[in-house]
Amino acid sequence: MMHDRSVALAQADHPVPRAHRGGALKMCLVGPPTVTDFEDPEVAESEAIRLIAEHAPIGVLSLAAVLERHGVAPQIVDLNRLYYAYLRAPGEAAAKPDFCSYVAAELDKLDFDVLGFSSICSSYPLTIRIAQDMKRRRPDVPIIFGGPQASVVDVPTMQAYPFVDFVVRGEAEETLPALIKTIAAGASPAGIQGLTYRDGDRLVRAPNAPIIADLDAIPLPAFHLYPELKDCHYVPLELGRGCPFACTFCSTNDFFRRKFRLKSPEKVIEQMRQVRDVYGITTFDLIHDMFTVDRKRVIAFCEAVIATGETFYWNCSARTDCIDDDMIATMARAGCKAIFFGIETGSARLQKIVKKNIDLNEATARLVATDGNQITTAVSLITGFPDETMEDLRDTVHFFVDSLRFDFAEPQLHILAPLAETPLESRFRSQLVFDDILSDMSHQGWRQDPVDREMIQQHLDIFPNFYSIPTPALDRAYLRELRDFLLNGSARFRWLLVALHQDSGDVTKAFEAFRNWYAATPDKGPRPGLQESRYYASITFRDDFFEFVRDVYAPRLARTPRVLHSIMDYERALIAETPLPADTAIDGHDVSDITLVPKLVDGVVLTECAADYQRIIRCLRRKGDLRRIPRKPATIATRQHADKRLDVVLLSPLSAQLLKLCDGERAISEIATRLVPASRSMANIPTDKVCMFGLEVLRQQGLIALHRESAISASQA
Repeated sequence: MMHDRSVALAQADHPVPRAHRGGALKMCLVGPPTVTDFEDPEVAESEAIRLIAEHAPIGVLSLAAVLERHGVAPQIVDLNRLYYAYLRAPGEAAAKPDFCSYVAAELDKLDFDVLGFSSICSSYPLTIRIAQDMKRRRPDVPIIFGGPQASVVDVPTMQAYPFVDFVVRGEAEETLPALIKTIAAGASPAGIQGLTYRDGDRLVRAPNAPIIADLDAIPLPAFHLYPELKDCHYVPLELGRGCPFACTFCSTNDFFRRKFRLKSPEKVIEQMRQVRDVYGITTFDLIHDMFTVDRKRVIAFCEAVIATGETFYWNCSARTDCIDDDMIATMARAGCKAIFFGIETGSARLQKIVKKNIDLNEATARLVATDGNQITTAVSLITGFPDETMEDLRDTVHFFVDSLRFDFAEPQLHILAPLAETPLESRFRSQLVFDDILSDMSHQGWRQDPVDREMIQQHLDIFPNFYSIPTPALDRAYLRELRDFLLNGSARFRWLLVALHQDSGDVTKAFEAFRNWYAATPDKGPRPGLQESRYYASITFRDDFFEFVRDVYAPRLARTPRVLHSIMDYERALIAETPLPADTAIDGHDVSDITLVPKLVDGVVLTECAADYQRIIRCLRRKGDLRRIPRKPATIATRQHADKRLDVVLLSPLSAQLLKLCDGERAISEIATRLVPASRSMANIPTDKVCMFGLEVLRQQGLIALHRESAISASQA
């Protein structure tokens, strides 16, 4: 394949690394970043983003271990960690260099002979720019690209960017060591499979390398090269490779060529033990797109883990039609805590079109089983398919909201990204448009760097995931806003969203009514980017939506306003304003001392609901008739801890009455005189004894503390 002559002349010869001072050849492996689009430090530092970012870069660590076996001395650079160092560096943001220059300067401090970059689609422009800067700084250092994105756009990448010397395609455990050996010897890479390289003015794309058949032969990732592992919540370990299915939007089957493979249970358990014994971590993300395809091997793995008598916790991915209730129960016993389910669409029609072919009733049944086994499930859905209609979209939205009825389900909604070389991208390549309606399907954030944008617009063939496939029947701006509404609404007021859906029959009606109300409300001022993700991620959105439900939806549109008010009151109570500094120990006072003054512990919030909240939730779980919920006032106490744990207590009438009297001013003796027995069973018990018993229960629950003097006396002192 020929490319531009001027590019060829500039790179006619293979770069030869500078002579290294004896010992092994030194290679620097750079992991791909996933959080660099979140330029707002507050967003990047949020718990949700940090959980994505602060994990070991398993791909380059695995290759590092392989290279060590071949006498190469690797070092690892994690761009996610480097990005946090960049954000936290002192000085004004405007005075800092751009992140690309910052990374290049940091890499330039290191000693290496070869530089390798792993790649993913969302940050591929940044990876290319860093590589360009490094080639300018060190022209003699060979630059190698690998990973999912570079593998599928190898030729257009090397045509457009002459500073990329090699692309290692697909599984690299054999190709990369062979290439490094060739580079060290100053020889031609001809004959190395799975490699794209330059030969004079030609690009040579060698045949694909064979897949790695024996995954047990791959060593434990080189975690010793990643000192930050001690700070990680979990450790990723590869469980297997390959997916036998052929979904039209997915790139996995291309990268691993659809050949399904699993490591043996013995090897996986051995590696889990190694990590536990060295690093003290017992939670693992077992990486395989389709672990549960082979039922016998899944059961064999689970039984092997159970037989060890050791405690390991793990997550995995599965199809809902390749798993059953008995398997889920066995997985739970073996330590499975989370499963990723790719449902993709709630439309039975689209299931066939995109070749996912999942039975949606069966998928719901699997959510029932995982919920019953307390396994957290990511329910992944996608919208924005080219054949999608409004009816299809509503089906997907309904599946999303119905998933919220399960405590352990965490639904996701993504906008379709046309991933390079997938059947969908190939079919619609000539129709792709650059409309700034970004997908988060591949970790894309809210913006691109202006330089990245220019690259993207110049090279559709390299960066198609930043483009959009037209949706003739749907407004893509509407899709983006609906996605942001659902994702942030489910995070901030989960049960209110479910109740609105059940009350209206279609939560999109409530969404559209909210948009219309916002646009027509003068005191809102200029719209704060209502169609932008930043607005929906803000506290302002939550407060605006509560105002809308209280003042507009409940009184004018709702069939069950009392239920909506009760749920909204409860959701508002969960927003604790003063978290406890620590778990409050029970004080040493005795409630029999009637001179003591009880007071609510800081962080405790009382909320009055117009109906029994727990009964409402039971009704929502089973899709019952909300109109049958009776008016029954109830009081709820919430208490947030410093570690963000939240205690929620539905108070008995006695407890509610007592807590309202515990204002920090009244002593126990005065409270007893004001207490009215809440039931006939207590009518013959002395009020002071009822009072002391109730206060002791509340103290044991951590809702009140006893003091020697009232809050007024203390303030006057």
